[in-house]
Amino acid sequence: MRKGIAALMLMIGLSLLAIVPSPAGAADQIVIRFSHSNTPTPMDPYHAIATKMKAKVEGALGADRIEIQEYPAGQLGSEERSFQDVQQGILQMTVLAVNNASIFSPALGAFDLPYIFKDVKEFDDCVDKNWDLINKTMEAECGNIAIAWHSQGYRFITNSKKPITCLADLSDIKIRTPNNPIMIGTYRAWGCEPVPLAWDETFNAVQQKVVDGQDNPLVSIATNRFYEIQKYITEPHYKLWVGPVVVNAQWLHSLPQDVQKAIIDAGRATTVEMRGMLAQQESDARKFLQEKGMTFCGVPTDENEWMKRAMAIWPKFYGQIKDLAIAEAFMKTLGRELPK
Repeated sequence: MRKGIAALMLMIGLSLLAIVPSPAGAADQIVIRFSHSNTPTPMDPYHAIATKMKAKVEGALGADRIEIQEYPAGQLGSEERSFQDVQQGILQMTVLAVNNASIFSPALGAFDLPYIFKDVKEFDDCVDKNWDLINKTMEAECGNIAIAWHSQGYRFITNSKKPITCLADLSDIKIRTPNNPIMIGTYRAWGCEPVPLAWDETFNAVQQKVVDGQDNPLVSIATNRFYEIQKYITEPHYKLWVGPVVVNAQWLHSLPQDVQKAIIDAGRATTVEMRGMLAQQESDARKFLQEKGMTFCGVPTDENEWMKRAMAIWPKFYGQIKDLAIAEAFMKTLGRELPK
């Protein structure tokens, strides 16, 4: 109860802070609260995005006109909570994994379909060529839109039990997944019973052996210190970690035109810059995790079977996705067809 009251008081305080006028009779300063779930380290992509957005927007308009305030490490709540707070106007900006956003905008489930992107470039192409469609669909479903996108690389499996080199090795491993039906269905297709858990519960669950492992990009494995409690890393290429920076569309459109432009331009520029950072971030994280003693088991020897089983579940989740416009647009961009 005390925790809930404290959180409520913090949110009230933040709301009041956002409308305090600037001194000396200047126009009211626009304050953008940018929430994310990661610890702000030099290696962390969320912190990098918040820093870049702040520099670009404040640089374009002046810090006396607009200020972006970073609230990292889940200070203002989980990724799902932050997304909802953006919907409700409590927060102005957040960045999160797309599998957490698709809970509120089911059409974003297109990004969750296993093996949809063969590499990062395919993801980049799909976003670039379908940006407006993605936002139009998102806005209709949940009121939020994406002003930037980034990838942190493929989600690799870590565990503390044994090396996983083929599908059979996965059968007795308890893997934490987000509470995302498509990701849960993927692991079940592989003969594994996943354990859905919120991200902020995952480290403790792994540490206490409630689950044997989890999956995440190398950078996230490093920055969240999973090397302290996990030994093995297996490298399937079933799902790219991708995430949007989101704002409420109505809030964005209510801002002066030059402010809207500054935010949109900053988001596009940040998207491009984050792409240029990914390869080095992955390389640095891999080296770091090896130095910390983690064992890399490589790509599964039978990954074709992983892919075959995973892609076979696509049609089961079309009803979950509901609006297939984004999925169909991606297939058109990639020169493929949706499995039936």
